[in-house]
Amino acid sequence: MGLEQISTHTVTTGNEVQEIILSGINSDNVHFLTGTNIQVGGSGGICDINPTTGGSSDTTSNINVAWIDLKSGGSFQKFGNNGQTDWRVTDGMNLAPFSASFFMYLYNMNSSSLNSNILMTVTSFNGSNLRGYQQGGIKTETTAHDGIRINTNQTGGGGFQNGTKFTLYKVV
Repeated sequence: MGLEQISTHTVTTGNEVQEIILSGINSDNVHFLTGTNIQVGGSGGICDINPTTGGSSDTTSNINVAWIDLKSGGSFQKFGNNGQTDWRVTDGMNLAPFSASFFMYLYNMNSSSLNSNILMTVTSFNGSNLRGYQQGGIKTETTAHDGIRINTNQTGGGGFQNGTKFTLYKVV
């Protein structure tokens, strides 16, 4: 078993963006997505992920998640949300040097007969908390997806910052 890189994007200075689309999912293989050194240009930043169909974001409200959040500055929390439009990597991000990193397994993403589902592990630091959490989620529709959209709520030069990198692999 190995990884075959499908698509990657590294943000560079002067090319800060609010949205990144990684395409190339065209088989029923398990896929693997990584995000490293994720930084945004303003306090309160989020990083969300949702699948794409035909290269466009699929924002139907049919993603269900369950996750546990472990943090150094407080007790752990358990969450369960139904009817979301995305999988959230993190919220409340702060300015550099604070960042987040994650990896995500993507199952049945290209299938039009099975529900797409994910398993994600995240580590982040926002200045007051070192956080690590696990998330599982399912998209409760059977649509073949061809990629992943990653976005932040930070606009203008406040989008994803220099050094933020996202890579999509196929597990072979």
